[in-house]
Amino acid sequence: MPEAERERKFPAEAVGVLGLAGLFRERWSGGPHGDLGKSVMLAEEFGRAGLGGVGVGVGLHLEAAVPLLRGFARTEYARKVLDHALDGRFVCCVATSEQEVGSNLAEVGTELSREGGRWRLRGTKWFVSPGAAADVVLVLCRASEGLALALVRREGVRVVKKVDTMGMRGLETCRLAFDTEIPDEAILVRPGTALPAIGSALVYERLSTAAMMLGVLNLALLVTATHLRRRKQFGVPLYEHQVLRLRLADLIAQTTLARRGLYAAVAEFTAAGVANMCEVAGIKATVARMAERVASECAHVFGGHGYVEDETCFPQLLRDIRIGRVGAGTDEMMWELAAKGMRTDDALYDRWVWS
Repeated sequence: MPEAERERKFPAEAVGVLGLAGLFRERWSGGPHGDLGKSVMLAEEFGRAGLGGVGVGVGLHLEAAVPLLRGFARTEYARKVLDHALDGRFVCCVATSEQEVGSNLAEVGTELSREGGRWRLRGTKWFVSPGAAADVVLVLCRASEGLALALVRREGVRVVKKVDTMGMRGLETCRLAFDTEIPDEAILVRPGTALPAIGSALVYERLSTAAMMLGVLNLALLVTATHLRRRKQFGVPLYEHQVLRLRLADLIAQTTLARRGLYAAVAEFTAAGVANMCEVAGIKATVARMAERVASECAHVFGGHGYVEDETCFPQLLRDIRIGRVGAGTDEMMWELAAKGMRTDDALYDRWVWS
């Protein structure tokens, strides 16, 4: 959607169209994890279509907000929000980061306090996507008993600033301020239990991010392979230059291996009924780092044209793909999680290492 990129505005109607088509309910049909295969398929198609921030915004609605609603909606109010989110009538997003709080969500300072018979929410959230388009924001906040998640309708949100991001311009990332009353039925996750809830939902967002990055690479590689056949240099197609075709073959093989690995992981998680958080973190970080390199190499094949905004897709792809290394957790946070899942084997060690 070029107009979303140009105007830096997330089109809420995209959520409405996909929800009306039943794709959201299909994705979340079945067991506790819904259909993980459909999750990956949708995200990969968003990337392959070059949807950029629009695709990520839909993904955040579907793979960050909806799993929290689906897992923790206990009140009639919360269940209604979930129902509207699945049908695309509501755009939902999650607000966690703050000015001094990035990956360390345990330090969140947005305050949830009791005033009379109701709750009061006060604070400011940074990097909320798609913040200005959301009908309901799931806000991570701090009560006296610990962290909670509160549902805040649009009328309780003030857009402080629309952030001028390098890429994903159609995502409409914002800084949001809150000073509003919250009824009991709008407390989605009770105080003291929100951090593990957020962690469980991040698994889906990270899988979706990896799949979308692979979709972007599919677009980049297909365009580049076609360019090798059509563009002539020194009287022959670029494909006839061995160094270029072998370089591209290498990039295609690496991307194919990553895609097959992601598919295999999703199939294993589906069969087991549980997703391994440590493995997902490693997958996401690996794919995101690879995606930057592969997309850059593809742009290089186009020479100067790969650097020109209105001649190829690569300036936008290179800007957009950077989000994979920071969204849903930075590389460093992902490797910390992956390290926690390292296996050891003392018997094997004693067999092969001699002191």
